[in-house]
Amino acid sequence: MMETKRFSRSIEHSRIRYAIFGIGILLLLAIGYSLYLYVSIMQGKTETFSESEEIAIKETPIEKVSTVYRYHGASRYDIVAGVEPNGDEGFAFVQKTKITDEQEQLNISYVSKQNTISKDQVLSKWRNNCQGCDFEKITPAMDNQKPLWEITYYDAQSRYVFDYYYMKNAEKYEQYRFKQ
Repeated sequence: MMETKRFSRSIEHSRIRYAIFGIGILLLLAIGYSLYLYVSIMQGKTETFSESEEIAIKETPIEKVSTVYRYHGASRYDIVAGVEPNGDEGFAFVQKTKITDEQEQLNISYVSKQNTISKDQVLSKWRNNCQGCDFEKITPAMDNQKPLWEITYYDAQSRYVFDYYYMKNAEKYEQYRFKQ
């Protein structure tokens, strides 16, 4: 008579453990790589901020920096918000354009908040014209050497919208709407 080998359940359990362990390792690697990518991307977005702060302090009336924003339109700007020695606030729009690998052109514009419509006034005007909108944020922007306020929000049709208003008089400059 021939002897048959019995199936061992411990072999089946060890295979399942190895599979779960392998999936766990792959999951940890994927999470680690995702975090690495996120940090690298975010660092790239803000790496020029400290240099732009120094330029703004050196080249404009700003004495103390409050915030730095990034704006990408036709050109990239670092927008440095700060305070002048007399206590007035303002914005320095710092634009760096690469001419060659070794040369950059620097363009700096400055706008005192005394010569602009406040963020709150622009928001008030926007809220009066946009019922049913879900406000996201308002930040300074620059397009064609024109200082602007950029308001981002979701409209009543769930489109993501960018509205641009002139800083000097709060008149509408342009608008972009994106369907989701």
